[in-house]
Amino acid sequence: MKRTNISLSCLAVIFLLSSCYTSKISHGNLTVDSPTVKVNSVKNHSLIEGLIPLNKGYEAKNFVGDKTNYMTKSQITFVDGLLRFITLGIYTPSTTSFHVHENESLAK
Repeated sequence: MKRTNISLSCLAVIFLLSSCYTSKISHGNLTVDSPTVKVNSVKNHSLIEGLIPLNKGYEAKNFVGDKTNYMTKSQITFVDGLLRFITLGIYTPSTTSFHVHENESLAK
């Protein structure tokens, strides 16, 4: 019984300490509340709470083409937070996704 309580306590701590961080940045005339469509995403890998990036730099035009109105959404998902927690902040993944207005497509 005591072992079950300790396991549940550890599980509760993991869920409470892992939060999902999200940041949206709009470029051009697009607002963060505009209806958008996700066109691509990239996984960011870094060390020591993001101080040492392991990915090479990338440009948004590689993901959204020649669009000037787009939105980038950077987030730490639950899985990213769990990996961060397990490695004590040594490995810190995050995800960046690229969105364009729903009336536009990459083919235009």
